[in-house]
Amino acid sequence: MDRQQAQARLNEVQALYREWLALLPQLEAAQAEWQRAAALIAQLEDFYAHEYLPLHDAVAGGLALDERTEGEYRVLSEDAIFDALGDANRLAWGWMRLAMAALDPARDASA
Repeated sequence: MDRQQAQARLNEVQALYREWLALLPQLEAAQAEWQRAAALIAQLEDFYAHEYLPLHDAVAGGLALDERTEGEYRVLSEDAIFDALGDANRLAWGWMRLAMAALDPARDASA
């Protein structure tokens, strides 16, 4: 490798490192957001497992509750929380696959 090639390679790797440094705070923030999302999903899952059906049945039986939302599905709708739990599960498996691929480069990231 001559001086010009060495300099070009050094510059390339320095740029990669610079890009990594720029991404690092975003990745750390994403981890914090994921932890918050996991806490939210845990609360929704607990509601769905223990309170959803009795409350749903009470409303269906005439209990008058204000179910207006800010545009999202109602939590007492048939699939809102169920779909959220499925989305969280799909994302968790996706994150785990990405982590496994990063920790074990011989493994296919799409597996």
